[in-house]
Amino acid sequence: MDFYSLMKDELVRAMPERDCCRVAEISALLLADGVIRTSEGHVSIVIAETHAGVARKVVSLIRDLQWPAAERPSVEVAVRNRKRKGAPRGNLYLVRIANHNEAVDLTGLLGLGPARHDSDLVRGVEPHIVARRCCKRAYIRGVFLGAGYMTDPSKGYHLEIAIRGPEHAQFISDLLREFGIRAGIVPRRGRSVVYVKDGDDIVELLRVMQASSALLELENARILRSIRGDVNRLVNAENANLSKTVDASLGQIRDIELIDDVMGIRRLPPALAAAARLRLENPEASLTELGAMLSPPVSKSGVNHRMRRIARIADDIRLTRRRER
Repeated sequence: MDFYSLMKDELVRAMPERDCCRVAEISALLLADGVIRTSEGHVSIVIAETHAGVARKVVSLIRDLQWPAAERPSVEVAVRNRKRKGAPRGNLYLVRIANHNEAVDLTGLLGLGPARHDSDLVRGVEPHIVARRCCKRAYIRGVFLGAGYMTDPSKGYHLEIAIRGPEHAQFISDLLREFGIRAGIVPRRGRSVVYVKDGDDIVELLRVMQASSALLELENARILRSIRGDVNRLVNAENANLSKTVDASLGQIRDIELIDDVMGIRRLPPALAAAARLRLENPEASLTELGAMLSPPVSKSGVNHRMRRIARIADDIRLTRRRER
């Protein structure tokens, strides 16, 4: 099972203990995936979910609510399963409250009453529904369960919630900001997408939603990515240094061979001649390694100084040749 599926299963199991938090989470799920239908004065509610666990959670949350009417200890919730058309294929679970009075009461409890038309759902929930910090957490969890997605953290950090309407998207962005989470908003195919891309912000968001196992998995993935990044940087640095060493060595060998052809290495000063012979014999060696081979040993800067003198002699030879032409 991929990271997103594991994360979603954990969020499904996170059941709010307070009734105010149940209200907040159901409100978010309804606003993310639901419709309020009104026909000839009759109100009904339908919440469509693609995840069976989320559909079961919706039913449990609704049945566990403290209903205002004493004569209604529980509400009648029907669940119907049907195949989705087009892509992506799979099951669609429809959670439906068909009773008019129960639907009206529920919209009132959720801060959506008197039952608002579907076109009004894009505005988001009433502020009093998320007045408490615990309710804000539940609301964020619910809206992610209904309309959220997260990429595999081993490949990158990206979490998003696709919302109906820019006002609701801004409402969610403001909620996230209250927890110190930075989020952006971008339009996409008729929806407003609230997205979080920073690893630290996503970690905090998982903590807010009470996805502790997913948080640990994410932290492990971040550590592995960091280690891979460090290793890659070291390898790249080593390769770059090796490439520079090889290029410098080839240039030095060309200079030494030119000097040898024109005047002979033996005519160089003894210190330069010794360094030149070692370079020809050890083309892959670094300047530090060459210095250690000399007798007495010479520092890297000392060898580099000798090679620069050799390069100047070779440049003088090339300049003389150009003038003679």
